Amino acid sequence: MVGVIFGFFVISLLLFLGAFNYLLLSKRAGAYPPKRILIQKAMGFAAIGAGVLVVAIVLYIFSH
Repeated sequence: MVGVIFGFFVISLLLFLGAFNYLLLSKRAGAYPPKRILIQKAMGFAAIGAGVLVVAIVLYIFSH
């Protein structure tokens, strides 16, 4: 069970890093995908990352 919880934490970290990457890309001038799309992708990654993080925290709390 510890491995599954750790996996959820790692997945949420990767999703947050992806969101941060898309936010940085949206701040560049002349980015090919329009800034609106990059920001939507960043928000999607952050929302899914937050959901996975909540699942990981709930599993962590109930496993102890």
